[in-house]
Amino acid sequence: MINSVLAIGFDDSKINWSELTPIAIEHKKTATIDDINKAIDANISIVGVNVSADIVLASGLIGGFLNIDAASLLGKSNVGQDQQWIKDAGSLRDLLIVTRKLKSDPQELISKTLGNESLELFNSLNTIAQRQTRTILVGPGAIALGFIAMRSNSKLKDYLLIANTPTIPSLTEAIKFMGCKVIMNTKESVHPLAELALAVSALKASEL
Repeated sequence: MINSVLAIGFDDSKINWSELTPIAIEHKKTATIDDINKAIDANISIVGVNVSADIVLASGLIGGFLNIDAASLLGKSNVGQDQQWIKDAGSLRDLLIVTRKLKSDPQELISKTLGNESLELFNSLNTIAQRQTRTILVGPGAIALGFIAMRSNSKLKDYLLIANTPTIPSLTEAIKFMGCKVIMNTKESVHPLAELALAVSALKASEL
């Protein structure tokens, strides 16, 4: 039974959660392991995680473990955005040189890509799994973080969910490895918190 959500890392200034779902939400820009344990103790049903929307950083984190070139990790560029794609591909190529040297050190790898603030959340994913609480990953950074976490703890597969089907090959490869359920298949770009709300509603409807 889903009746409440802990949302971590989302910007809530541009979305009215109540208009999308009646399910209660507790919003935290950042959260410690203690925060998460307290929320679970208070019967939080779902934890939603959003880390970064940066495709290059997420692809660099995932691509560190894959023998795939930068262009293939990014996929085809959108119409009218060729120059941005060329810039992103160059940045990702440089980042992969770093991440492929650091793949044996997940902590340093995350620090160099998603930043130090994401380390606490990375460590929290194992705590959430130990507490048998489902976690919905929203967006590129969260999927990348889940990918790294699952490489060292396969039991996370039972508790990690993906909000929506991604269109970027690096994220598709990550989800293929993870084997997690993808809740929606809209492939539409919406506000991350709205995506979480829609995913939670879809998940609840599937359980009725």
